[in-house]
Amino acid sequence: MAISLIRDAAAQDLLGDPHFLAQWVQLYRACPWASACQSPGFVTAWHGAYKDRYSPFIVSEHSPAGDLVGLLSLARDKASGQLIVAGARQAEYKTWLALPSNGSSFIEGALTELACKTDVSALSLRYLPPGTPTDWIARFAKRSARCQLQRHPRPIIPVGDTATVTEYLQKKRSGKSVRNSFNRLKRIGDLSLDEIRDADQLQPIFDQLITFYDIRQGGAHGKFAFQQDLAKKPFHLALLQTPGLLHLTVLRAGPEILSAQFGISDGKVFSGTMPILSPFHAAHSPMQVHLLMLVEKLHQDGYSIFDLTASMDPFKERFVGSYDSVCSLSVYFRHRIRHQVFQASQALARRSLRSLRIEPHAALEQLQNLARVPIKTWPSVLARNSFALLKKPLSETKFKIYEILPKQVPPVEGVLKMSRDHLADLLAFQPTEAWLTRHRFLAAALKRIEAGDHFYTHVENGRLLHISWLIEDQRSNIFPEIGRKFPFPPGAAVLFGSYTDPEWRRHRLWWSALQQMLHDLVQNPRVSHIFTAVPAANQPARHVIEKAGFVNVS
Repeated sequence: MAISLIRDAAAQDLLGDPHFLAQWVQLYRACPWASACQSPGFVTAWHGAYKDRYSPFIVSEHSPAGDLVGLLSLARDKASGQLIVAGARQAEYKTWLALPSNGSSFIEGALTELACKTDVSALSLRYLPPGTPTDWIARFAKRSARCQLQRHPRPIIPVGDTATVTEYLQKKRSGKSVRNSFNRLKRIGDLSLDEIRDADQLQPIFDQLITFYDIRQGGAHGKFAFQQDLAKKPFHLALLQTPGLLHLTVLRAGPEILSAQFGISDGKVFSGTMPILSPFHAAHSPMQVHLLMLVEKLHQDGYSIFDLTASMDPFKERFVGSYDSVCSLSVYFRHRIRHQVFQASQALARRSLRSLRIEPHAALEQLQNLARVPIKTWPSVLARNSFALLKKPLSETKFKIYEILPKQVPPVEGVLKMSRDHLADLLAFQPTEAWLTRHRFLAAALKRIEAGDHFYTHVENGRLLHISWLIEDQRSNIFPEIGRKFPFPPGAAVLFGSYTDPEWRRHRLWWSALQQMLHDLVQNPRVSHIFTAVPAANQPARHVIEKAGFVNVS
């Protein structure tokens, strides 16, 4: 049985051929180690969403009777020419499809053909699903290419056996943290876990979920998955065209979205891909409640495994039921040393940065910020920022604390144009200083939101021009931002943390935000006093505050 290589337009035609797709479905169902990422629904959805970046490249084998018995779905990067496994970063598992009788012989033949008839230098299959044949690797490596196989532990939660699931849920729900989360979330509204089954259900809430996800990833790791990959959204919508392939659940308290969990499913194994939670409710840990409700649902729906996926983190370690293993396979056709040195260098750089508590993506953003600074201005930029860093521990800026009572707030002047708690506005922040990154900005914003603080923003042409922060019920005796002790009375509200884009500092945006926050606080019957702090040396700011009716109290 001969191996065929089908490329570009011919491969694209095959992806739309009903006969080929029908054979693909049969082979997918007959392949014991196949994951949902090798299903025709997944691969065609990915090629459709990423057609501008990748062209299809199919390696196939047919029996003498014309049946499809082997398939390796690849893609060629149109920019670099590099061959990758179809699905790229969107596919958790990468493997080939074959029958048990030719699982090893097909991939050996496929890789041999690629080595002889293409310029591919390396191919990465991370991760191979459990059960993927690996007995051929040593034999193939001796004659054709170097291979590197690495085993990784995979955390899973078995959900097929009733007794096992019951014991697992009882144990996890008895923990104090989980009990507190359930109780706090129930106070918001009745909890419900809803499954999203089609694009019409997802569309109205997708942008909100994307904002939750990108803000969380941006603040934690400096990554902006959907902003940086515009094909990611249409790809997930396309997955819903194949029933059961994209498994998406949303946890709500009444109408309020608390969290969402995206995953890829074959009906028996659910592989989690994107956990999403609302920053407004993150302090109550809705994801742990979501996970336990999802475990129960997957069991009821006949699943056998909840796959937490191979990368480890503290959350997974808390909820893992057991472990199995998966492998990653790297095949080096040529330039092996170069590839391995590059990979080792990347791994070392990531470990070094994380040892310094710097996320790799955040470091890249910092370098990009610096690259935008003209070289001739570097001495002054370095001097200015170094002086600021040295000056801070030696002498603290002196602040004046101001107070106003709600009944003393003057009427609003002009039109209110600030948005309140509009999360998408935070993603519109663009750094104006070489040392301030979106990662740092969002990390600080998330911390404040999770503490219950509110924010007021103004965006024009996709750029955040102003943000101010508000605490409606200040219970700590530490004044926010300035770190000074202050005897706040009951019912105290605090205005703080204002930022205006340097080019817009003469457009009275701070004044507009101040008026709107005061207007909103006057409507809150629980607020009895309103405070803010201004640098003592900033006379223009003090003048604005005093114009609004504030009185200096400290």
